[in-house]
Amino acid sequence: MMKYLVLSNDKIFYNKQKISSNSNDTVNILESIGKRFKIFLISRKSKNKYSFSKKIKNEISQINYQKIFNLKKEKKLKVFIISVTLRNFLNFIIIKIFFGKISGYLYLRSDGHKEYEKKIGFIGNLFYDFLFKFLKKDLKVISVSTKISHTSKKMIIFPSELDSTWFLRIKKKICTDNAKLLYVGRIKVEKGIFSLFELLNKFNLNYKLSVVGSNRNFRKNSKITYFKQVSEKKKIINFYDNHNIFILPSFTEGAPKVILESLARLRPVIVFNEIKHVKMNFKGIFICNRKSSSLEKKIRYILKNYKKIQRNMKQNVLPTKKKFQNELISILDEKIK
Repeated sequence: MMKYLVLSNDKIFYNKQKISSNSNDTVNILESIGKRFKIFLISRKSKNKYSFSKKIKNEISQINYQKIFNLKKEKKLKVFIISVTLRNFLNFIIIKIFFGKISGYLYLRSDGHKEYEKKIGFIGNLFYDFLFKFLKKDLKVISVSTKISHTSKKMIIFPSELDSTWFLRIKKKICTDNAKLLYVGRIKVEKGIFSLFELLNKFNLNYKLSVVGSNRNFRKNSKITYFKQVSEKKKIINFYDNHNIFILPSFTEGAPKVILESLARLRPVIVFNEIKHVKMNFKGIFICNRKSSSLEKKIRYILKNYKKIQRNMKQNVLPTKKKFQNELISILDEKIK
């Protein structure tokens, strides 16, 4: 059996083949790898369980620097890095020094160049570029989008959490008299949520916005309601069903799973020009300029043409969690050349 040394920057709790993390994406990846391979894991350890959790089929061994030395005796060992971060980079350097030559994969789930630039300016772009190019010398790149890196189409996979539950019939009748906007995600500058607040402040449109994924109120506004991160599938689905438009204001994205979730529940999506590539061939995704007037106009159009838009959205063929996991396993099993 091939074995993978997985490097992650996320905090992960592990006990008796069950992992939990504050990142659903990381849990999905580890669950996928664990279906076929034994995992040695280097990550930020947590003593607390997180909301996103899964039982892993094969064994996971969380290791520290001392235990790395014991891995040299392991045969068929490869590296799998989840995202380019400084911590993952330094851990890889240590592994490379000890093992000499080691191969594996680098999984990119976002455009790090734009993300680092948005966080710390132009120097962030250069810093990320250095890390990325160094890792790329030894590792094959798996990406969630052709817009992130120059990757072979065979190494592009679309992350998804969709299973049969997401496609169950929608029982609630949707009201389009007012804009009920929904945002699900992290409260970070690069996610554009603060930019969205500024745009909504200039609105002449009657609206309500729900922000899911926040532990505190960032803007005191009677039209904005904050909710903590939700992990239970039925509760997440209810959020989509109780709103009529999902909005993703990010400045940079790879292949956001929240878009698939919204489309699965037949809720139209609004994104801005910076991430227009996420539209792909999906019906029900609308692109606008990062201006209040453009956003307001797009919302009015969607509400006015809601039933027609929903009919078109039913034609979408959405990627599923099963498809994502099978494609990732196929790559790691090195069936793709």
